[in-house]
Amino acid sequence: MCRRKEPLAKNIELVAFNDLNGKPGFQMAMQKVQDRYYLYTASFRHNGWNIIDVTDPKHPRNVKWMEGPWFFEGVHDGQGTPKIQIADGIMITAHGGTLKELHGTEVGLPFWGGIMIWDVKTDPENPILLSKFECKGGAGVHRFFYNGGRYVYVTGSCEGYNGFILRIVDIKDPKNPVEVGRWWASEQYLNDKITAKNTRYGSAEALSSPFLHACVAKDDIVYMAYANKGFIMLDVKDKANPKMLNCLHLNPPFGGGAAGAPIHSVLPLGNRPYVVVTTEGERARYFCNEATEGLFKKIVTQPMNMIGIIEITDISNPSLISIFPYPEVPEGYTHGTNFNIVDGVRIPFGPHNIFDAFGPDVYEKRDDRVYCCYFNAGLRIYDVSDPFVPKEIAYFIPPDPEADLFNNPTGDLLPGSKVAITEDVLVDDRGYIYVDTFQDGLYILRCTV
Repeated sequence: MCRRKEPLAKNIELVAFNDLNGKPGFQMAMQKVQDRYYLYTASFRHNGWNIIDVTDPKHPRNVKWMEGPWFFEGVHDGQGTPKIQIADGIMITAHGGTLKELHGTEVGLPFWGGIMIWDVKTDPENPILLSKFECKGGAGVHRFFYNGGRYVYVTGSCEGYNGFILRIVDIKDPKNPVEVGRWWASEQYLNDKITAKNTRYGSAEALSSPFLHACVAKDDIVYMAYANKGFIMLDVKDKANPKMLNCLHLNPPFGGGAAGAPIHSVLPLGNRPYVVVTTEGERARYFCNEATEGLFKKIVTQPMNMIGIIEITDISNPSLISIFPYPEVPEGYTHGTNFNIVDGVRIPFGPHNIFDAFGPDVYEKRDDRVYCCYFNAGLRIYDVSDPFVPKEIAYFIPPDPEADLFNNPTGDLLPGSKVAITEDVLVDDRGYIYVDTFQDGLYILRCTV
């Protein structure tokens, strides 16, 4: 291995970098308040959020690191805040537990699971907590969808169910959130099972069982990435009685194995009859050839992960019509000839988060591009004007990290090569691209094509 100290880029220019106060980012959200642009980042490992003024993208201003609430006296670890979304002056944050395998925390640490609702209109630099909606019975909340209006579509735990299900929460009164509907796969319902149990989130058993990983709501349709079930669309005109419109099975053959969510993300392409769907890879940092047991043991065989496009012209019969090309391996990449084998170690390579925010006027609005943080392959940008032939048009791979920003008590959480890992991406209405990473901070970019 040779550590790469400079970024690798094609049709991308680097505008600025911010270290996020040493707290690795995860999902990001933005809002415009008068003439100012604010970026808010959740955290992969820490309990809290960074607030950054990016009105001048060349000179991002750290407003503050805002530590999240702790719920148990004397316990200041094990509480996660992975996801965040903002619209209509309301900030929604996800709360749940952390994992020994991913975060290096002890098994069994207490945590609070659910969503919190904040006012960020009154003072965008100092969010005001309005209320909480608790999701008991599992890991809490990992993801949700909110782009304004009355309803939050939560992928959360629920007592009596195994894994994340869809919970529709009415925030007409943001100080008093109320669940008005839910939907789940039949295998998840535990109350009528003699030996009911909830599998541990993040375990191999949980990753191979049905669970809702992510969803997007648009025009009373919820598009769902339902792990170990498929791509599913729900009619939610009647919030109390969601109705399944279709289900396209995708895993197998795609996803699973040693990777993350077997189906990870969905994104309807504007008003076109197409939906982007992804299966999740995993971070190369967790893998080494010496591991013989556990989630991240040495890989012998692994299904491929992918980004694809599903046609929904006939909603009752969705069809996978294309798969995105393998990310271009640039000259100057120092860890091998492809992204599946990193310095001699096979990993479950694949995409992670896509830019799937829409609605608020702060975000770029176009239906012919897809932005994806592809873990160790960096940011990838695709032209999908022809849905049958998606084309990669740009990429950005950050420098390899000098040091780790977190670890476990024994210092062996991350045995794999120190390669750059990208996590989430946003694009604002000025065309600036925001990418946060597993290892160092925030990159602000522009695409030149």
